Order: sequence, then C-alpha cells, then structure tokens
Amino acid sequence: MPFCILHFAFCIIMITPGRILDACCAALDLDGVAAVQLFHAPSLLAAAASLAGQGGPESEVRSWAETQGIGAYAPPPAPFPLLPTAPAIIWGIGTDAPPGRLYELLLWRYPADHQLTLLALDESDAATHITQITLADLATFTIHHSPFTIHLPALPIRADLRGPEGLHWVVARLLAPGGCPWDVRQTHQALRGALLEEAHEVLEALDAGDTHGLSEELGDLLISIFAHSEMARQAGSFSIADVFGQVAGKLIRRHPHVFGGAAVDGEAQVHQSWEQIKAAELAEKGRSRPSALDGVPPALPALAAAQKLGKKAARTGFAWPDAASAWAKLREELGELEEAVDSGDATHTAEELGDLLFITARLASYLGVDAEAALREANAKFRRRFTHIEQGRNLSDLSLEEMIALWREAKQEC
Repeated sequence: MPFCILHFAFCIIMITPGRILDACCAALDLDGVAAVQLFHAPSLLAAAASLAGQGGPESEVRSWAETQGIGAYAPPPAPFPLLPTAPAIIWGIGTDAPPGRLYELLLWRYPADHQLTLLALDESDAATHITQITLADLATFTIHHSPFTIHLPALPIRADLRGPEGLHWVVARLLAPGGCPWDVRQTHQALRGALLEEAHEVLEALDAGDTHGLSEELGDLLISIFAHSEMARQAGSFSIADVFGQVAGKLIRRHPHVFGGAAVDGEAQVHQSWEQIKAAELAEKGRSRPSALDGVPPALPALAAAQKLGKKAARTGFAWPDAASAWAKLREELGELEEAVDSGDATHTAEELGDLLFITARLASYLGVDAEAALREANAKFRRRFTHIEQGRNLSDLSLEEMIALWREAKQEC
C-alpha cells in the first residue's frame, strides 16, 4: 500500500478511509505510487468554501461583489485543498457532494481535459464499475452508483499551469542551466523597461474595461515579478517565497480589524491605523520617514505624484476645508498663469503652468476623481476622435473650420 496523506473532517460513516484506499489500490494498481491524497468529498467541498462565512451575518462589511452591487458573494477555494502534482482519491461523491460542485472546485487547478477514473465499490470493497472520463465530463455526470469514488492522477509540473507553482517552475526553468539564452543574459536593470511597459498595459486594459485583456496583462506582470525573484534567489538575495511571505504578512499586520481583534470606525480610521502600523514597521527596521510626504516614488507619473503628495499633506491637516476653496485656488492659479503669459517670461509661465496642474490634481481629490486615470481616459478619447477625423482624409488639405466640423461629428459618434 502506498503512503497516504489523510484529511479527516467528517462524522462516523460505514466505510473507512483505509478500506477506500485499499480498494482503489487493488482496482487501479497503485501499489507503486509513493504518496496518495485521500479526501472525503463532502468535507473537501466544505473546506474549499471556508471563506464564505468569515464576515458573519452581523458584519457591516460585505464582500467586494456585494459592495459594488455586482451580485452575491461566491468564495474562492483559498487555500486550494489539493496538491495537483500528487495523485488524489476523492470518495463519497453523491447527494451530499454532487459531481458538478466537485468539477467547479477541481477546475481551479486542473485542466478540463485531465483524465479521471470513476469507481463504484460494492459492500465487499470490490470495484463494480470503473469508468474513464475527463474533468469536463464530471460537470454533467449523472450518478448511477451513489456514492462513488474518483482517482485523480498527478499533474506533471509542466501541466500545473493554473497555480503559482507552475509559473514558478516555468520561470525558474528559463533561468536555469539549459534555459533560454536571452533570459539568462538579463539583469534587474535591463528588465526595468519591461516592468514599466507591463504595468502600463495593465492600466490600459483597466481603462478599456477589457477583462479578458486584464487577465492576460496581469499574467505578463507576474512574469516580471517571478523573473526578478528568481534572479535574486540565484544571487543569494531573496526568493519568491520571501516575496509571498513579506506581502502576505504585511497585509495581515496592517489589517488588524480583519485578522485580529481590533475595531475600526469607518475608512478614515482604517487609513490612520495603516499609517501608524507602517511607521512602527519602519521603526523596527531602524528607519523612519522624517517628512509626511515621504513614500511617493520618484518614478511615479507627475500627475499621479501630485495627487498623492496632496493627499499625504491633507492627512496632516494641510488642506482646504472644502471643494469650493479648491475651486477658488484653481481660478487664482489660472489668473496667475495668464499674467505670466502676458509678461513674456517663459520660465515664470512654466512655473505657473506647473502650479495650475498641481492644483488641478488637488481638486481631483476633493471631487473623488483619480487624476491620472482621468487624464489617461482624456488621452484615449482624444485619440479616438482624432483618428475618426483622419479616416480616408489628408488633413493637410482641410481648413481648420473643416477639421473642427469633423471633430464635432466625432464627438457625437465617439
């Protein structure tokens, strides 16, 4: 009999896990297998839905889907209870654990064409029916012999592509001996451009509302994260495990109202607690941020940086009392820009234009608008409308009045 990993979370039943394992080993000739995972199907499904009741009926914080008005909350299987690269036996599939629900769970990590073996066992633990199907077939499988058992063969690591371990293996293989000659010549600095490009392509998909594209671009961004981590591991600095550990630990520490016993009263207190915990973390590392404005990356786009700097200053109380005051300041800066232009002083004009742009970013915060995203959308809108008036035309042959007329037409259509 192979060594087995047993998962117990069920009541007393007539068939024992040991008898199930012995029957499957006999029917499927598994004696040469080093390790087998053994799961009771109803308990497996219950464990996979463990996040469903975390908030409880008394919680004022609903899920993201409910808060956004999208629909009812469906919990993800986190953590995923099976190890796909090891074989598994799941028994007790029937009324309490329908095949369709099991299909939905397994599809998170297994490909739809993964081959399964179905077994129905009689009272003497002999297999009376053995059927080969794919995981996709399980979605609509009709139960004739209830309950029944399935055997999931292990996924080869190169086929375990629906989880972080698979991507980790792929990237590590590219940077390993016998890997890709281009990849092994890269450095952290050489990949900076790719990281920036992928981040902007994620933003492009978000701005376009392209969920399929967003899925793809987030994957491309993960390539950079795993590549930098594997290069750092080989250099003896850190590994992807350190990256996961640091970010997961940070999120838990900074949300004591979710993972601990702390209570918060609204979003403002969440932000305050977050900043206090960040300051304590820096102090533990022997570091500090002397200025309230520290922590804004220098490489951040200027408009986004302006809004972030303004928000940080506002948390200290350095802010206008309301949006009306911000509007007044915007008008004041516009007047100063006009005066600078009239003076003919190019340096002063550039300075006043910068002030106007900065105040515009501040006003965006009062209006609840992401200034950087708003400008990206304005850029995209201009591109759509301008390319519309270009279609089939040589713009150099058109007068300004004709182009303006076409622009008005474009505004109606795009």
